[in-house]
Order: sequence, then structure tokens, then C-alpha cells
Amino acid sequence: MRANKENPSSFAKNTVKVIAITLAVVAFFAIMTAAGLVIFIHSDVDIDVDALALKNSLPEVYDADSQPTSYYLSGEIATDYDAVPDHLKDAFVALEDKRFYEHHGVDYIRILGAMAANVKSGSRAQGGSTITQQIVKNAFLSGEKSFSRKLKEARLAVSLERRLGKDEILSTYLNMLYFGSGEYGVKNAARRFFGCEVDELTVAQSAMLAGIVKSPTKYNPINNYDNALSRSRLVLSLMLDQGKITPDEYNATLAEKPVVADDRSAEYFDRTYVVNAVSEASAILGIDEKELRAKGYAIYTFLDPEKQEKIKKTVDDKSLYSDENALCAAMDCNVENGGITALYSNFSLDIATFRRQAGSVLKPLACYAPAFDCGALSPASMLTDEPTDFGGYSPENYGKKYYGKISARDALAYSLNVPAVSVLTTIGVQSGYDALVKTGFSLGDDDNLSLALGSTFKGCSFKEILGGYLTLANGGEYIPATFVREIRDPEGIVVYSCKNAGKTRVFSLESAYLTTNCLQKCAKNGTAKKLSSLGFDVASKTGTVASGDGNADAYNISYTTSDCVLFWQGSQRYDTPLSASVTGGGQPTLMCRNYLASIYTQEKPRAFVIPQGVEEVRLDKIAYDEGKLVIASDNAPLAYVVSDIFDARYLPAQRDTSFDYPSANSFEAKTDGDKVTITFTADPHICYKVIKKSLFTDDKTVSEVKNQSGAVTVEDIADGIFGYNRYVVVPYYIDDDGRETIGEIYQIPVGW
Repeated sequence: MRANKENPSSFAKNTVKVIAITLAVVAFFAIMTAAGLVIFIHSDVDIDVDALALKNSLPEVYDADSQPTSYYLSGEIATDYDAVPDHLKDAFVALEDKRFYEHHGVDYIRILGAMAANVKSGSRAQGGSTITQQIVKNAFLSGEKSFSRKLKEARLAVSLERRLGKDEILSTYLNMLYFGSGEYGVKNAARRFFGCEVDELTVAQSAMLAGIVKSPTKYNPINNYDNALSRSRLVLSLMLDQGKITPDEYNATLAEKPVVADDRSAEYFDRTYVVNAVSEASAILGIDEKELRAKGYAIYTFLDPEKQEKIKKTVDDKSLYSDENALCAAMDCNVENGGITALYSNFSLDIATFRRQAGSVLKPLACYAPAFDCGALSPASMLTDEPTDFGGYSPENYGKKYYGKISARDALAYSLNVPAVSVLTTIGVQSGYDALVKTGFSLGDDDNLSLALGSTFKGCSFKEILGGYLTLANGGEYIPATFVREIRDPEGIVVYSCKNAGKTRVFSLESAYLTTNCLQKCAKNGTAKKLSSLGFDVASKTGTVASGDGNADAYNISYTTSDCVLFWQGSQRYDTPLSASVTGGGQPTLMCRNYLASIYTQEKPRAFVIPQGVEEVRLDKIAYDEGKLVIASDNAPLAYVVSDIFDARYLPAQRDTSFDYPSANSFEAKTDGDKVTITFTADPHICYKVIKKSLFTDDKTVSEVKNQSGAVTVEDIADGIFGYNRYVVVPYYIDDDGRETIGEIYQIPVGW
């Protein structure tokens, strides 16, 4: 019987046949699927073309009274297609959709190319959306990344192209684009960035505008000019490749560096609040501003129009500047809920990204409040203010002025640097770092002693600083500063409410009050003493950041029981600081004073309330002057008492008893012939009279000892009959009514 052996050649042929049939079946179904998708995409669907204008409008922004705000993002100025120069159209088409005039809403060639590139790279980095698809996505669809959403996008794009011509579609696209800095549409962008109308744009300027829209932050020519220029050159190369410009035009334009005007209309700064409120709303929902606009969300803010006008008036007051080049920003927050009621600046301010060195305004948050909280310090604690080396770190006070022994309250009120570093050393850098993080600060590798003086790797935002001081104003509970109180969808359904964000305990109620009390002194006669004329309780802290021979940042942060406000003046760049005359205690504090006075004309804010856990304690003045905290005797005259407040958990352990019953210690007398030597240990609180009594003569005060401490020696001659005298030592003090209160009398017979 022969074995059944398969022919190798036959096996190979069968395998090839199976693979071929399989591939044919797969190809058939792929073609059928693709054909089905194409048919689906090209089947007509209703699309509200008239709604495009509405979808391209501003988000609805409401103030604290739920009234539409009058502070708009931009003029919402649309430009006619005929006014757009060809090179501007070509720039956008070359970059975004080079077959724009050839396809019918979907570019299948581009889709296949993107798919091939993504397969090759193993990512989904490239997309195939046309300009028309971008319009319908922004106007009618969510930002969801799914196959079904892309299908809807393609189908709507084809339907839109059936209803609008290419010119109308491109015009709609150019008018709806967001260019950053609060500018929507090419007309607004041309005016803002280059100070010209659309029809005046050069090729280089047009290429730069086209390059911005991919990332309005990264390619913003105001803040990131080099990025914007590099991106514009990419656009120019695409225009050359696609025959939109000639090689000569390309070379000439490549050498051009467009001058950015940053041209802002008179109304531009009025829009600062709304620009930042919309940006915050976008971040809350996790969508970009284009989608926020397109979806028709309504944003309800904390904006107080009256405060907004008053803060604007303050910032615009030229008399409150000592350097005409100073940038200025000011904010007001409601203490109870953290709502930002007013924001104004004289420069393009993006609260989310604008970060500066905070300087001394971090001292209460990183040093003093944490130290009060753990009992390492009280406002009355004495600190040493003198040049000190802290393990290689040697801070200096402003003007190199030192005070020697000084209370923590005064050290904070006068914003002294050495004591602040000393406090941070005592509690540990990590404690200060953690306190700042808990109050909303975003820190980097900042676990070092320079944190005490507000030096941080990334700088701090104004919202972070306000959040820290809102924590103090709210009795130690952190609440973030926020523009948005509520967001509603087009149906009026609330999709976000800040009421859901609770407060977080950072410091004890007592520690927060002790810090506030110290900052009240700062406002009365410390670095913020220009606020002393205000007729209500206010806590304040100033900060100045030096740079070279001048100052780069100057702050005043102040709060009442109602409002927490920030005023800042600073330079555009740290390498070009302002005059050294711009300090936190100067212009920003004057601004703060004027603003607070203007908002409390009808009703003053409530006074700060002392918590039950805070006690006023009478301290022994003599010990206090020596840098010690000792509770005074109940009988101590006022001249020997200083009072201060303490967290009841951390009262001084020692108590003075000198006035409970005055006495002389280690009392003795010696004679040497007729010479009498009397010694005793004196208490500086007590006065002593040494009186000689004889049999037949009047009493004689031999010596009176006052304000002495330690061993006292009194010498006299015994001159009584037969050398007999009796010496009496009388300890006493003068009470508050001017009377002598006598303690234990010591009698010493001398002679016989």
C-alpha cells in the first residue's frame, strides 16, 4: 500500500488561491462599505445655514444680577469676502485645505493620505478635515473624537456645500476663527495685531494670521513672536509649493518680519473681564472657546458693573503712576464666595497664563500663618532682625535696614525679610510649601528658603494670590477666586455651578485671625500705612520684587470682611524693570485706598470678629522687653503690662508673681565695726526702701532701689546709741491709683 503524499506544488497553489479569495472578499466588502459611507455622506441632510451667523456669535455672558453684560469680547466685526485680499485667502487655503476649490465638502484624497501617514507613524496625529468640515464641527457638533461624529461632520459639510458657494464658506470660516487675545475673525485680528484693515494686510502678515489659528496661545505674535514667525514661514513655503506665490515673492516675503502693533481700541480693556470669564468657562467644560461659542452656552459671572467702573477709573488715573511705562492690573473678589466682581488692566491680560514673582505677599501664607497654626509663633513672639546666614542663604532687608529684636507682628507689618526666613526655618520649608499648595498655588521645585520671600520657579498667578488671601479672609478656609458662577446649555439646563465647590480648611480659625490682625497693623502703620485713613477694618500686605536697579513687580493685597482686592504694577519684562520708585507700599497701595474708599461710600464693611479661641493676654512688660513671653501678675500695674492676642491652645507657659506679694530675696546684713552692709536680690518689678530706725532719732531712708535686677548692696554707718540701729527693707510698688502697695517688710537689728 503506497503512502498518500500531497504534491507540494499543489499545496502552494491552493494556499495562494485561498488568500486571493480572502483578499477579494475583504476588498469587496471594503469597497461596498466605502461606497455605502460615500453614499451616506453625500445623502442630503437638513442644515440651518441661517444659524451659522448665530452660532458664530459671542457666548452669552451675564453679570452678577443675571443681566447681559455690556463688556463684549470684540466688536464682532465680520468682513465681506470681496474685502479679503487674495493672498490672505491663499494663505489659509494653502495651510488648511489646499483642494478647497476642488472638493465638495470632503477631501477623500487628503483622508487617504492622512490614513496612510497615521498607519506609518502608528499614531492619529494627522486629520483630513476640510475648511467646510471645520465650520460644521464648530457650529453644530461636539468635540467628541469618534467615527460617528466624523461621519456626521462629513455629511453636514457636503450638505453645506450644496447650499453655499465656496466664497461664502471661506468668508464664514475667516469670520469665525479665534486668533487669541480675545480676537475673533480676521478683521478684528488684523486690527489688533497689525493695526490695519483686512484689505491692507501684506503677504507676510497674512501668512502669520493663518499660522495662528492652530494654537492661538503658542503662535500668538504678541506673546510668542518667534513661534508665530516660524509658523508663518511654513505657510509661505506651502503657498510657494502650491503656486500661490512666485519664488521671487517668496524670497522677498521670507525676509520680512511683520511688526506687531498690539493695537487695542479704547474699548479693548473693558473686555478684559469677559475675555477671562469665557476662557475660564472653556477650561471648566474642557472645551475650546470656539466650541463654547458654537454650542450656545450661557455664562453667568460675578461681574459687578459698578465695581468694574470704579476699578477701571482707579487704574486709568494717571496721577497714581510714578513710571509711565508701568503695566497695571486690579481685581476685586467677594470674600464669601470667591467670585471675581471686577477685573481691569491696561495691558492684554490672560489671567490663566500670566505669572509673576509674588515677592513679600507670600510671607503671611508661607511663613506666619503656618507658624501660628502649629504654635511655633504668636504675634507677640520676639524675632531677631539682623544680618543672618541660614546655611549659606543670607537674605537682606529692603534698604539693608535692621531692627534687632522685633515682634512677629511688627516683622510682618514692616515686611522684614530676615525674620520671615527665620520663621520658615523654624517650621520647616515643607510646612510653608504645603500651606501654599493647599491654598491653590501651583509650585515647582520651590522647597527652599527663598520661598519665604516669594521667589518661585514658575511665578504665581493673580488668581492664586487672591485665593491665598481669601483663605485668610474666610477664617482659614480655602476658596478659589473664580469668574464663573454658573454655565447653562442652550436649553437653560445648568451644566456647572460653583456652589458645588466647597471650602477646604487650611489654617485654623484662630491662626487666620492672628494673621489678619498682624496685617491690620500693616495697614495702620506698616508698609501699607497709606490705607490708615480708611474708616473701617482692613488687612493688607504689600510686596515689591526688585530687578536690577529697579523694580519689576509691586503689589498691594488687601481685604475687608466683604472684599479681597489686588492691585499690581509691573514691567513688561524683568530685564527692563520700572523705576525703583514703584513699590508695593506706594502706587498700588494708593490705588487700593482710592478704590476701597469709592466702593464703601454708602455702607462700611463689618469689623473683623475675634474668634472664641483667641484670647487677649496681659504680658509682663519687663520680660517682654527681654524677648520673653510671660503672663503678667493679676496685680501688675498697667505700666508693667503689655497686652496681645494668642491662640488659646498656645498660651505662654510662664506667669510672673512679683506683684502678688512683693518681697526681697536672699536678704542679709553684715557689720564691720560701725559699718553696715545690707544685701538682697532685687526684682525689677519692685521698688525697695532701706530705712534706718534709731531709738531717739527720726527714721532715715538710707537708700531707695528702683528698676534694678539682681544683687543690690546698701552700705551705711551705725550711729545710734551704743551703736544700735534697726534697719528695715520695705518692698513695694505703685498701683494704678498712685498708691504704694507694700509687701513683706524685712527688719534687721544692728548693734548690741
